[in-house]
Amino acid sequence: MLISHISDIHLGYAQFNLTEREQDIYYAFEEAVDKSISEHADLVLLAGDIFHTPRPSGSSIVKLANELKRFREASIPVYFILGEHDISRIKDTPVPYLFDNIRLAKRLEDNQPRREGKLTLFGFNKERRSNMESMLQKFQITQQLAMQYKETHDSKNILVLHQGLVEFNKFAGELSARDLPKGFDYYAMGHYHDHLEETFSSLAGGEHTGLIAYPGSLDLTPSDGLKDVEKGFFLTDMSAHEPRVNWIKLEHRRQLITSDINYKTMQDELLALIKNTQSFKRKPIVVLKILGEKINPKIVATSLMKLNDSCLHYVWHAAESLNSAPEIYQGRPVDIEGELYRLTKETLDSDELAAFAIEEILPAASTGDSRLTLDIVWNVYSSSKRNKRLSSPNNNLRTRTDEHREDSLSG
Repeated sequence: MLISHISDIHLGYAQFNLTEREQDIYYAFEEAVDKSISEHADLVLLAGDIFHTPRPSGSSIVKLANELKRFREASIPVYFILGEHDISRIKDTPVPYLFDNIRLAKRLEDNQPRREGKLTLFGFNKERRSNMESMLQKFQITQQLAMQYKETHDSKNILVLHQGLVEFNKFAGELSARDLPKGFDYYAMGHYHDHLEETFSSLAGGEHTGLIAYPGSLDLTPSDGLKDVEKGFFLTDMSAHEPRVNWIKLEHRRQLITSDINYKTMQDELLALIKNTQSFKRKPIVVLKILGEKINPKIVATSLMKLNDSCLHYVWHAAESLNSAPEIYQGRPVDIEGELYRLTKETLDSDELAAFAIEEILPAASTGDSRLTLDIVWNVYSSSKRNKRLSSPNNNLRTRTDEHREDSLSG
């Protein structure tokens, strides 16, 4: 069977607060769906962070519905788990569960394996670092079930997770590969936004290879920053003795151009850059480094205005010497959401609290519904008090520190 393994879609995210960038993520998802269907995938796995926020916009909900309908029309079943961006801090039904209810997709639940042909699928929603002990206990049952399906059904087993592993990032990881349950042929991962794949001997043995694969996000998100990097997803062939992964690069993403510009010859170099942008189907994002001495920001800003008709957004910084800290200048308009996150994080000294404030408290408060806003805060406060009673002071301190590291280094 051929598996389409897609993760970290982040539907609804609008970089620089631009509707064009929100649409770019929709286009990227469309391309992944197109290629999955054209390559005759037998099964689709969505490994978390389907939406960018637990309270997604109507347009992003409709987009997911339309793409899931395309899979259904092609008779390709879709299974999913939740990432941290899909899960609200208050007790509420996650929006992706709607699509399970109307049978456009199927959610994977803890230790409730689902059979698809010769495959057995296991999945867990994202768990916070403070819940790792509970998750490890569940993994003991998972391993027993996986081995049973191997013996009784001659099954190929797949585990779908949205967790970070310390082997790939020692600060952002909550688990080690050694913590994962054995008995699986393919570990379909989400959470890290880079394309990663590696086989671990601690998970290999007998009929299982221990292959762990992260396809990465479909486009740039706040945790990626501004960098020219390829994005894509996996088409994994499970028909052979060992899974064969094929990472599919997305070909139609908006171009990001990085360029060094000499301050003295800036006008001529900008004209050449503008000519270069004319070959792109969509206006690119441009990141410029202005090199030279005695750089006048006002002159640079005025000169760069000619890029307004040629690119969607530009960012530049001056680099006068190796010892000077570069100042970053935004073109029009700034990434409002990113700036809100940055300022809120500085104030609260926590990515977790900043995300909660921006993604849940602010939308409720902006509607003028004070009761809803107070309910959100009270529910989280009550939940926090319960968690503190269940954990020792030392463990709680370690958890908060580790979660801060995790949130600051992953999307």
